[in-house]
Amino acid sequence: MLAYAGAWEAGDPHRAWTFYSDDVVMRLPGRGALAGIHRGKEAVVAAISALLDRTSEFAAEVLVIDRLVSGDRVALLLEEAVERGDSRLELRRVNVYKVRDDRIVEIDIFEADQYAVDDFFG
Repeated sequence: MLAYAGAWEAGDPHRAWTFYSDDVVMRLPGRGALAGIHRGKEAVVAAISALLDRTSEFAAEVLVIDRLVSGDRVALLLEEAVERGDSRLELRRVNVYKVRDDRIVEIDIFEADQYAVDDFFG
């Protein structure tokens, strides 16, 4: 998980995606078109890519504030920033990961301000 988080902090989502299992499941909150449950690596990567396509040139600024580890789960408290044109969204979120055999098999995302995320990515 340190390498995974490091890939996001370095702005390298493609490297981060190599940590997903083929059967990964992501639960993405909100009311936008991409909200819901995404099953399988291809679907999860497609959903994240679609979100990143709604931003400017860089993937996202990601800073890991804290990590909580328990058994096969890791929770990352994150500060992120994304831009599109003159708009900038700074957000806090918690992503909870389930890990099996050194691969991420589940991702649950919890936004501190879901309304702001929905407005930006809508």
